[in-house]
Amino acid sequence: MEAMVLNEIVVRARNLWIGYEEEDRVLWALNGIDIDIPKATAFCIVGESGSGKTTFGNAVAGLLPPYAVTKGCLEVHNITVIDGSRMNYSGIRGNIVVRIPQNPIATLNPYLKIGSIFFDVLSQRFRAYSKAKILEITLNAIKAVDLPDDILNRYPHQLSGGMSQRVAIALTIAINPEIVVADEPTSNLDAYLKGTTLNLLRGIVRSGKTLIVITHDILFASVLCNFIAVMFMGNVVEIGKTEEVLSKPLHPYTKELIDAANLDFKNIRYANNKLKADLNECAYASRCTYYSNRCSEKPKLSYINKSHGVACWNPLKNS
Repeated sequence: MEAMVLNEIVVRARNLWIGYEEEDRVLWALNGIDIDIPKATAFCIVGESGSGKTTFGNAVAGLLPPYAVTKGCLEVHNITVIDGSRMNYSGIRGNIVVRIPQNPIATLNPYLKIGSIFFDVLSQRFRAYSKAKILEITLNAIKAVDLPDDILNRYPHQLSGGMSQRVAIALTIAINPEIVVADEPTSNLDAYLKGTTLNLLRGIVRSGKTLIVITHDILFASVLCNFIAVMFMGNVVEIGKTEEVLSKPLHPYTKELIDAANLDFKNIRYANNKLKADLNECAYASRCTYYSNRCSEKPKLSYINKSHGVACWNPLKNS
């Protein structure tokens, strides 16, 4: 594999496998993926449910469950956090990397007011700071997401979905991590709030941070992200600059996502996507109209230029 030669790489996965133990077997959610994520960019991981995109986001953020099984290597901010079966997120989780959850209101302590939640988190992040300094950081973050100061006196259940999303983004801004993982940040929002969230996420990137967005919404990805990695059943099937991938898709699955987005993503033609026992063949073979005998062997991700790669024996031809 020829890695992307762009900005400094802040997240690097090499032959990364992540699975979950179930009785006497392991269900692999990631099947030996390779990804480079450049610094200070918006990078979207796109795919349908079960593609492995959330597992990858959790791996970067250090939020894998204790029953997760790993192989390969994952580096975050020049620190090896996964090395074979060993994991070490010391100094990374909650400091270098912060995740914005899919349902923020469910992750906020219902017994604490928003101001107390900010104080608890920031007093751990910035141990040497005074209460006055922490309050200053909190108010600046709240202002950055256009929320009123009095929201600090409210409980999580008193917030709307859009307000809780902005509180989560404000908390991320206050923590000031180098990498932000946003898991389906617009899945429960209407069109207006999607636009608001889009602008807030763009602001994170403009501030010099790296944003990793986990989403099934390829339209949202197209207007937010500099780079896209398309995942299918635990595999990265295409990766590259957003404009290049969406205007000249090389993998049939990428084209299927683009075509489906013109109508309704949920109308996509689903096959039986249960994890297979044989991980040595192309995961997309059973539903691909370009199938050939070579597809019985798993293709490797190869690059046609410095940024655009595809894992396919019969890539699409773009005129």
